[in-house]
Amino acid sequence: TANIAHQVSDLTVECEIPLLLAFLDNLAPSTDNNLPSQELIDACHEIQKKRLDKDEKKDARYIIPIVSGMKRVDLVSKLPEFVAASDSIFKASLKRMSERVVRHSLMFRDEPDNENPALNGMTLCEQVVYLHRMDFASAKLPQKRYLDAIRICLEDDEVFTDRVIMAALDHMSGTFLSGDEGLPLAYMRTIILTCSKHESLHSWICHILLPRLIEGKVYTDRRQWEGWMRCAKMLENTGDAGVSSINAIQQLPEEQLRMYRAKYPKKN
Repeated sequence: TANIAHQVSDLTVECEIPLLLAFLDNLAPSTDNNLPSQELIDACHEIQKKRLDKDEKKDARYIIPIVSGMKRVDLVSKLPEFVAASDSIFKASLKRMSERVVRHSLMFRDEPDNENPALNGMTLCEQVVYLHRMDFASAKLPQKRYLDAIRICLEDDEVFTDRVIMAALDHMSGTFLSGDEGLPLAYMRTIILTCSKHESLHSWICHILLPRLIEGKVYTDRRQWEGWMRCAKMLENTGDAGVSSINAIQQLPEEQLRMYRAKYPKKN
């Protein structure tokens, strides 16, 4: 199969690239029980290296057919390539990454052995987490594109449902609280966008997430603290019985509570 892929690629001229992409797609197995072979994965990567675009950049489309069979650790390093591509290519790559791990959509899976990563594909929860953690500056991606990639996922709420977003936000807040990871740049922005989009998560954000972030001293990071205050303000007077951030606000240390009230005075 890998040899055939190489032969067809070598014979393909520029105007026939859509046919080559369709051919590679057909070579990848379509059933859940069969992952693309390592030989086909290697072949698609080699074809991608050979067939650079007119700007001498890699074309992410050549590896989309085989991403479901790639190790998650390798997909993380490839993620900036997909983010840099067009919206349609980016969305297609996410769909293929998660298609063989649908039953784990709400999970961030732990590697059984960190020394020898073995997990394949990337669940929806993992996609949201790794997009947030992506080092866009090192990948020479504009910050706007990094933020846009996350927004594209949040807007696709038939795929990235409230439960998927909740699972991802929960995981990132847990690693923040344990001290393993700082909060990603876009974290509070995502919570604010989630407040606007998913009323179903208001109670969880008020009673679990905002207090957890206080426990992790979110106020020591100016940008995240600004986001926390803005989010708390959005949910302080929701009008829904029992859904208010007031309890979280009252858990703030004295100095931070003063700062919050200076910015958002309490309504009488």
